[in-house]
Amino acid sequence: MLHLQDISFEIGGNYLFKNIDWFIKPNERIALIGKNGAGKSTLLKLITGQYELREGNINKQGTLKIGYLSQDMISDDPELSVLQTAMQAFEEALEIEHTIDQLLVEIEKDPSEDNLHKLADHQERFSQLDGYQMENKTAEILEGLGFKTAEIDRPLKEFSGGWRMRAILAKMLLSQPDIMFMDEPTNHLDLPSILWLENYLSTYKGSVVIVSHDREFLNRMTNKTAELSNQRFYLWEGNYDHYLKAKVERDDLLSRQAENQKQYIKDQEKFINRFRYKATKAKAVQSRIKMLEKLEKVEEIDSDESFLSIDFKIARPSGKVLMDLKGINKTFGELELFENCNRQISRGDKIALIGANGTGKSTFLRIIANTEQFEGQRSEGHNVDASFYAQHQLESLHLKEEVLSELQHAAPHKTEAELRSLLGCFLFGGDDVYKKIKVLSGGEKARVALAKTLVSEANFLLLDEPTNHLDIASIELLIQALQNYEGSLVFVSHNRYFIDKLANKIWWIDSKQVKEYPGTYAEFLNSPHSKNRESIPEAKSTKDQKAAKNWRKPDEDKNNKRRLEQKLDKVESQKSQLKEKIAKLETALLQAQNDHEQLSKLGVDLQRENKTLEKLLVREELLLEELIALEEKP
Repeated sequence: MLHLQDISFEIGGNYLFKNIDWFIKPNERIALIGKNGAGKSTLLKLITGQYELREGNINKQGTLKIGYLSQDMISDDPELSVLQTAMQAFEEALEIEHTIDQLLVEIEKDPSEDNLHKLADHQERFSQLDGYQMENKTAEILEGLGFKTAEIDRPLKEFSGGWRMRAILAKMLLSQPDIMFMDEPTNHLDLPSILWLENYLSTYKGSVVIVSHDREFLNRMTNKTAELSNQRFYLWEGNYDHYLKAKVERDDLLSRQAENQKQYIKDQEKFINRFRYKATKAKAVQSRIKMLEKLEKVEEIDSDESFLSIDFKIARPSGKVLMDLKGINKTFGELELFENCNRQISRGDKIALIGANGTGKSTFLRIIANTEQFEGQRSEGHNVDASFYAQHQLESLHLKEEVLSELQHAAPHKTEAELRSLLGCFLFGGDDVYKKIKVLSGGEKARVALAKTLVSEANFLLLDEPTNHLDIASIELLIQALQNYEGSLVFVSHNRYFIDKLANKIWWIDSKQVKEYPGTYAEFLNSPHSKNRESIPEAKSTKDQKAAKNWRKPDEDKNNKRRLEQKLDKVESQKSQLKEKIAKLETALLQAQNDHEQLSKLGVDLQRENKTLEKLLVREELLLEELIALEEKP
């Protein structure tokens, strides 16, 4: 269908990639991956004609139709409405519709047989192109991507860049290309829209090539992985998780082969040097020299992954309760977001705040940060040192400063080596740390602002979409750091992998309330609490619900039941062990009698174990509720 032959691309005398040979077949789902700067977006622009191809050939089959979604494609006419922008996908049908309108005017003056035949022919072609349904189809796609019915007739210029991108994504989906090249399609989507897109793509008949930092999206959407690494191109079977496993095995094998070959070469060179000047061995020496010259070297993989780590320390621990929010009300004009909302944040909480766009996630985060006006009571706890990251934090950057010096001002207690290591995790390597803030792109500025937030040694972090401008490797590093972070955390994210790895509580917005589930994201999605909520990532339309249902494994309920039973067994085992431990501590307390130091220590231990038992009982109750709900399903 599409064949790339010996594609190479160099810029400033350096090659991004060399000699790519890639054949994209019909109905393939491919993830295109590689570290930041490896050339993923450049390759897509070469394929789609955005960049001039100077080395290699691209062979397209027949009248192959290509669709391309790029992060900088927001140049559509801003005066057009959202609906008109997306409907540009029906180019031929719109031209025919215009011709039909002209013919109808003409027929009023001249109802000749010739004009009537022309009208009939055009109407037939318009029908073949499904022109009578194009407006309904467009509205359905736009609503799936998060636009409200009342919004689609508004001019594109009234929307942010992220919403304009959604309109352009709708246009590409409606155009039904043979191959879709999608560069970060989930960047501006909320969780319900991402699920809708997954459902749509799962039944799409064309091929799809995706560049994304959303690991969960890649795992769900792709069955092949194309990797750009160290100027080379590799193609792997399987999704991103399969690729990671296969890559480790491949790299390990090549490393062993390269080591064995080095030893072999070393042995041969030793023989050559030893007998080079002995006439009796001249033939053998020449033979081995020629053999080494012809030997095809096994090149060990030079990993381009940064083996860096991030360590976020806190200057001091907070009190047990960081924040109490009571009777929170928030309105924007006639729009009421929250009504008499109550929530509490405790030490050690890592809370994911989720919901559809427009439900007030970022607003509620700003209320917690005390940067948004509201009605109600916000009580901050003891020793709370908060650090807040959001897009508007970019305004606080000092444009005349260099990236490194900006962080040095924010964290004077850290060494330059520590700050450079941190910046490396946020994709600023080498001399990039000396760039002036004013010359950075929006995404680069966002990464600097995020690094500043995290380096503050605060014990309470508030993060609004922290993964938006990071690659997969950087997201993984951030997850590891936040898992080890000893402070508390509330974050908004549409990255499901990030949420699932970090959150120990889920807050979701529903019916003007922020509701709480005390568990992980995976547990929440399988709980009765997540069902039939507009703000939760579930398919909205009947069509989407059917697609989602068909997508589920037939034995999913059975598997969920078994999973819950296993968790209950584990909780039961932990309960038994705890009760034994508590009984021993109680016995020890009775025996300690007048040993006040021992009595105090045993009392603290007993209190701790009793609290752990209480938490286990709550968890057992929640698991039982889920199991009962599952068993009662029709």
